[in-house]
Amino acid sequence: MTFLSKAALVEALGISTRTLENWISSRGFPAPMHVHGSRLAFFKLSAVEAWFESQLEGQK
Repeated sequence: MTFLSKAALVEALGISTRTLENWISSRGFPAPMHVHGSRLAFFKLSAVEAWFESQLEGQK
């Protein structure tokens, strides 16, 4: 299982943190998992890839 930090994800996608938060709250983007007792947030890469696949299929 591969995980990406929030910082790595927004950098890889070329979007702002606020855009990512908007996607999570309004577009069904996978919610992050948090490390217990910290503010660190990580995203499961397979869930992110599946979300993008569904978005691309919706455009066909």
